[in-house]
Amino acid sequence: MASDQENLRSSRQPKVLDSRAQATAEGGRSLLDLRTQLVKPDRRLVQTVGWKFNSWPGCAEASVSIVTSGSSRASFGRNRVKNDDEVAELWQMANGRAGSRSRRFFVLNRLRYMWVLTFADARRDRRLVMSEVADFARRLRALNGGENFPYWYSPELHPGGHGWHVNFFISFRVEHAQVELLWGQGFVWVTDFTTALKGPKGEPLGMCRTPREGLRRAAHYGCKYAQKDWSPEHVGAANHRYEVAQGFAPKSESQWIVAPIEGEQLVGELVPDGEWSNVRRWDSNDDPEWTRPPIRTWRW
Repeated sequence: MASDQENLRSSRQPKVLDSRAQATAEGGRSLLDLRTQLVKPDRRLVQTVGWKFNSWPGCAEASVSIVTSGSSRASFGRNRVKNDDEVAELWQMANGRAGSRSRRFFVLNRLRYMWVLTFADARRDRRLVMSEVADFARRLRALNGGENFPYWYSPELHPGGHGWHVNFFISFRVEHAQVELLWGQGFVWVTDFTTALKGPKGEPLGMCRTPREGLRRAAHYGCKYAQKDWSPEHVGAANHRYEVAQGFAPKSESQWIVAPIEGEQLVGELVPDGEWSNVRRWDSNDDPEWTRPPIRTWRW
């Protein structure tokens, strides 16, 4: 027989489980709190920094940029007074973003026709001008059977001091008389940037190698004035450089890569056969005046 001391020692020692099944209560629920287990979760960590490859299907464009933990906007500080150099750089960055987004919008939606809409009586209230162009877009939609269509427009200050006129871009041809009637405010004229050899003001454009080059030329022309005339005394608060039809914005596809050289390989998979001669590369490392994070771009 076991002594009293042996029985006491046995009662104090935990029983050894023969299997993991013994640690399961009736009903199949574990007796252990699994939240306390020090195990690696079965899911991938979300990457937030590194090299990112971006492409825009339908826009024939891609880029590689470095993503860091702090944004350039945060580095300036939101709640402090900025010096003139910082304001100028922020201005340049905002113009650059507007130009890039507009260029992709033009290419994706084939905005080749620019209608210049003028006012017989000088208009100096920019907000009122934008409202009247929005009404014109609705009337043009009705002419198009009520179907939504992509457009982009921005006002331009007349160099002769006659107030604002508007550059309005669409993808389809409309009879001149119909546009003039729908607008009803003054003279109108049109330029097809994919075929025209001269711009709206007679400036030489030359031949386009591809229709897509003409679309980018149109975007550059529109954004040039949207950026030039964008200042507090011209625009006022809570206004936009330009307006676009909703629902037609390009969507990007992104993936993390190890090094920028991988971007070249991914671009090779995107460029259609026979278009490699049209690829244009740009690297910020080749620009001695570039002060922002490095970036590479491809267009074809």
